[in-house]
Amino acid sequence: MKNSGRSSFGLSQERSIGLLLLIGFPFFFIGGPGYHAGRSFKSAWDLGHILFFFLATRLFLLHGAQRRRKKRSRFLFLKICASVFVLGILIELIQKTLGGRSVDGWDVYRDLLGGISAYIAPEIFPVVNRRFILPAIGVTLLIIAASWPFFCSIVDENIARRQFPVLADFETPFEQNRFSPGSRLQRVEKIASHGRFSLRVQLTTATYSGASLFYFPHDWSGYATLNFSVYNPGKKELPLHCRIHDVHHRQHGMRFSDRFHRLFVLHSGWNHCHVSLAAVRTAPQTRLMDMAHIESFAFFVVRQSKRHVICVDNIYLGR
Repeated sequence: MKNSGRSSFGLSQERSIGLLLLIGFPFFFIGGPGYHAGRSFKSAWDLGHILFFFLATRLFLLHGAQRRRKKRSRFLFLKICASVFVLGILIELIQKTLGGRSVDGWDVYRDLLGGISAYIAPEIFPVVNRRFILPAIGVTLLIIAASWPFFCSIVDENIARRQFPVLADFETPFEQNRFSPGSRLQRVEKIASHGRFSLRVQLTTATYSGASLFYFPHDWSGYATLNFSVYNPGKKELPLHCRIHDVHHRQHGMRFSDRFHRLFVLHSGWNHCHVSLAAVRTAPQTRLMDMAHIESFAFFVVRQSKRHVICVDNIYLGR
């Protein structure tokens, strides 16, 4: 009776996991976060790779448990890793073929992390197997590291809602992640127009070089101005372009005439810039900007002969 009960429970587990895998598998190829989706949604979606391959590996181990009486071997571990790696690569290639996505090595890494986690977990719980303690600690740390962007996003999205109408003043550590591209951005101390920190932006000699505020509360209706401060450490004036667009702009061709654009000339030292949101609203030639669905605020230089550095601080909406 005892063995029968275990068998029934194992069969129930297999059916439940199999159903979850059937439901989850299509989401590798359909749905998912768009380019401008929230950070927490993007991060949570990425973690789905770990969950899916954890369940898939768990199903494989449960299904073979009755045939496999001996302890788990190194060969079994390598077999699982190789299978997950190959399947992960195939999924990435199919995604590229069907949806035009690029192959993401980090997704394959998360697939492997899910498979390895499923292999190790049963050896730790409910009775500790000392041989697996160190691998379990290592995998746990890797899962925490993989989940870190999700937790950071949740924290900063909550901070952004509480800060609004301040869009960024860089006094909290995750605010620079509201901007793109992150590779040329750094939160710095002591150079600030407000508080202690600002955002250092490395400008290159590319045709367009700058940064975009990507993640922020998008409803700007009811406000009169966008304000931000820019520090120019150089002695020469620097032309800085500012652009703002809404969701409609992205969905309908992203024409220059369908967005707001303004040129600021930065003098040496701090420059306090102000943009009339009434001008933003009427900037598109054939319509009014949807101020309840602003999607991006960007600042950039054009075709500079040499590299420059600026610091940006205290971006906020005013009434």
